[in-house]
Amino acid sequence: MRCWLGCDAVVLTEALLLRAQDYRDADRIVTLFTRDAGKLSAVARGARASKRRFAGALEPYAVIRVELERPRGDLHGLKRAEVTRVFPNILSELARMESAGAALALVREAHPPQVVDETLFLTAIQYLTVVDHEGDPQRGLLLGFALRVLSLVGLSPRFETCGRSGESVPKERAAYFDPAVGAVVARRFGGGPFLLSASLRARLVHTQGESWLSAARAEWSEPELVLARAALAAFMRGHFSVELASRLFPSP
Repeated sequence: MRCWLGCDAVVLTEALLLRAQDYRDADRIVTLFTRDAGKLSAVARGARASKRRFAGALEPYAVIRVELERPRGDLHGLKRAEVTRVFPNILSELARMESAGAALALVREAHPPQVVDETLFLTAIQYLTVVDHEGDPQRGLLLGFALRVLSLVGLSPRFETCGRSGESVPKERAAYFDPAVGAVVARRFGGGPFLLSASLRARLVHTQGESWLSAARAEWSEPELVLARAALAAFMRGHFSVELASRLFPSP
């Protein structure tokens, strides 16, 4: 973690709440993804009793400003928190809550602790904003968000080069994707269970980059979306928990 967080007694930063659990009689332990200090855990003393210091801020689907104290052991002290931005439409619809919750769960599992990544922080807020405004009933946006997160944390599936030979796949060709390899694989090396068209491969590559939102937002054909979701879910099960893969892309 950067020195200023270890040297200063108190740090102010924006954060997203990734998880919260009650602790002892009135405390709460929270996992936060902060803009300036990355993912961390903190204890909020008296959070379940204090309306003044936390004022309902320790709930998901909001951007909060937190005041953190120097950690004791593995836990920082959360001195106070206040809501700076809410996503009211997420809270009003179960489908939006499920999509947003799956996105935050991915950040919690995929991002290493105490690694600052402002790009990922802003990408998460970008996704929550779009879900709040538009919803994500087919989870095409969540597919794009997941690919972008995997890219930012260094776990991108490879859709352009064979995972066995390292050879580039011609752009105009379909290719088999093997989730166990995390890449497309030429047929002479065994191929894989998911045959991705050239256009779908190109779109998935595009979705891993900075313009992920525009790529994910473009209209999906139902067969391509179903195939892409199934391929990515299989990949996720090999790198994260089965529960997370199911939350991101539940079976139809």
